[in-house]
Order: sequence, then C-alpha cells, then structure tokens
Amino acid sequence: MVTDSSMCDSRERKQKIWDEHCYTFANSTDMTNMAQRIGITPQMMRNKVNPSQPHELKVRELIDITNTGNETLISGLLLACGMVGAKLPKENESATLAIRALLSSKHAGEISAAALENAGAERLPRTERETLRDVAHRSIRNMVLLISDLENRTAGIAPFLSMSMETIGNGMPLPGLA
Repeated sequence: MVTDSSMCDSRERKQKIWDEHCYTFANSTDMTNMAQRIGITPQMMRNKVNPSQPHELKVRELIDITNTGNETLISGLLLACGMVGAKLPKENESATLAIRALLSSKHAGEISAAALENAGAERLPRTERETLRDVAHRSIRNMVLLISDLENRTAGIAPFLSMSMETIGNGMPLPGLA
C-alpha cells in the first residue's frame, strides 16, 4: 500500500513539474507566432500547453518548438524524468576557454545573488524561480560548451583537469566560496 502511495506522489510531482513549465512557456512566448512557426493554429497551440485542456503536444511539435530556440518545454520534460539537458554547440559557437570560464563565474554569481536575496524566504515566487532556473540552465549549457571545447582542442580533458587542480591547490579563490 505504501508503494502505491509513493508512486502516486512521484507521478503528481512529475505532472506538477510539467505543468509549471507549460505555464512558464505560455506566459513567456508569443503563442500566435510560435503556432505559425510549427504549423498549427494559435488556439490549438494554447490548448496543447494548457494542462487543464485534453489536447497534448505531439513529440514532433515539441521538437519543432525546441528547434525554434525555446527550450522551456523540453527542459520541463527532462526535469520531470529526473534529467537535465543542455543544447549541443553549433559550429559557429566557439569561444575561448577564458570566456567560458568567466561566463561560468558570472552565472555562479547570479545564482549566489539570488540565493542571498531570498535567503530568509520560505518560498520563491514563480517569476524568481523561473529566472533562477533559467540562469542555472544557462550555466549548465556553458559548462557543456566548455567541456566540448576542451575535448575538441586537446587530446582529452586530463591536461585541463591537472592544470585546474594545480591552480586550485595553489590557492585560487573560487566564486561564491571566497
């Protein structure tokens, strides 16, 4: 009996995650424009991302939405599955390792600032949670790009890791920990 209860709790939590991402998508996206881009009517688009409607997105529609650059729904889907995704780099998205490292520090700083602002709050408002989630996803994506660049520029990640460990071991302050 307990197993059934935990399965229902898990199912409800996953559905809540998906529903939140659907609401975020609907509130932050021009639904008419998006519907035209993926080839459905605006009303059908609104219905498909409204959790209280019986219509649901098809896999092909979810892929088409994601390919427009809006990753809100696919992020919600993966999070409901207990996963986090990051977009793979395009050929023209190269940056120096220093820029990637600085972007990582920037994202860590934004997350730290949000944590300080909301340290005493019991709950985060939806908009703050969405903003924080967006920064975290950008940070993850940047780290994936950094690792991808490292793999493409070196024979492996081992030289960078040994260099990083030496730098940290010699007393380099880490953002958020200094």
